[in-house]
Amino acid sequence: MERLSSPEPGRRWGFRRPRRLRTIALLPTLITLGNGVCGVMAIFKIGLGMTEHNENHFRAAGWLILGAMVFDALDGFVARMTRTTSNFGAMLDSLCDLVTFGVAPGFLVFGVTRAAGGPELVREHVIPAVGVLYAMCALIRLARFTVETTPDESSHREFAGLPSPAAAGIVAGAVLASLYPPFRELGVAPAISGAIPGLALATAILMVSRVKYAHVINKLLRGKHRFVTLVEIALAVTLAVIFREAAFFLAFFVYGVTGPLLWLKRRVSRKPGTAPAASPPSPATAKNDKNLF
Repeated sequence: MERLSSPEPGRRWGFRRPRRLRTIALLPTLITLGNGVCGVMAIFKIGLGMTEHNENHFRAAGWLILGAMVFDALDGFVARMTRTTSNFGAMLDSLCDLVTFGVAPGFLVFGVTRAAGGPELVREHVIPAVGVLYAMCALIRLARFTVETTPDESSHREFAGLPSPAAAGIVAGAVLASLYPPFRELGVAPAISGAIPGLALATAILMVSRVKYAHVINKLLRGKHRFVTLVEIALAVTLAVIFREAAFFLAFFVYGVTGPLLWLKRRVSRKPGTAPAASPPSPATAKNDKNLF
């Protein structure tokens, strides 16, 4: 007997037919995909660094992660400016951020630490656990951000928890700083290299926390600013060009530390609530209280 096909499978099985995506905002989507391309290329470079034992690949991976932040900073801003925000764009942005700022930094910690050697227990068990934990915390952070964030501009003024790009900037900046020749000459590079797993663990915890962080890019791009702000930005760019790896690491590290410090400052400076003054009893209440005795 021939099986009859239902013209409306959605009604037959009791669920709605999924809505087909017909149009997308091209410019924000291309910018977001640039973020994803940088993340995938960073993973490729980390794999080459582990197989060829060449630290230049790790350096390239760190720069790719930092470069992806330019695309990540622009895609949402361009979408809101052109009024083309959509659920598709938000979902694509979160997926690209997971690859670039979640998987790639976790894999970078794993690759750099294994290449540096050390105790077998640390290399075979501790470091993989830290890398996986970092990636999972980034996944939770991005999922929470996607659910709680709205296209409205007011929801993009501060973050609840360390943003995943800033956390990735701390990890990638630490790797670049550990490979920075002047730091090697000063003997600082080994200390930074040894602190990379601890930094990754701390940033993973901060990502899933509720510590408040300011949205620096939106503050700079939104509205008008004093002329001295332009001078400060030019000075910061000049220092970044001169010191490069050291400047990026210090900038992201300071940003990551400001959240817990401001949280601690608010907790310490918070004044204990004073109990409300007791109102005098009414004559009726006083009379009833007197009758009780």
